[in-house]
Amino acid sequence: MYPIFLLYGIFIFSAIFLVWILIAIITDFIFLCFPKVDSKVLSKRIVITSAKFSYLDDVHELFIKYQYEFEGVIYTSTLLNAFGGVRSFGEKGVRKAVANSITSEDRIAVYVCPFYPKLAYALPFGWSKFLVLPIIAVILALFLSSSNKLNIF
Repeated sequence: MYPIFLLYGIFIFSAIFLVWILIAIITDFIFLCFPKVDSKVLSKRIVITSAKFSYLDDVHELFIKYQYEFEGVIYTSTLLNAFGGVRSFGEKGVRKAVANSITSEDRIAVYVCPFYPKLAYALPFGWSKFLVLPIIAVILALFLSSSNKLNIF
């Protein structure tokens, strides 16, 4: 009896997690279709957010505060993408994202939601695929194996 509850728990958790990841990916894709506005970078910094793993480097995260104007109103934001930010093992990966996005020292292009202009993303799809895609694969494997054992699909 206990294993069936465990399997249902794994199935439900993995299904919720996969839906959340899928919504974040779709949100990033939709933002690429929104108007692109030039913005001023107020501050940017790269911070070590976790300790060094055994064979991997420290996890670095990029923080950018930017100011943009949309339809005559000035907004300030720190949102980078649907996953909340740009993280990478080692500073080199984050610096690469910065180099690809910031056109000059103090300017960056942001995608603004026309229905709610306070919401803008500076780096849609800027999240680390190295971190997210293996997690998706593991959760998908758990989802499929638990659904197979429960005869759901």
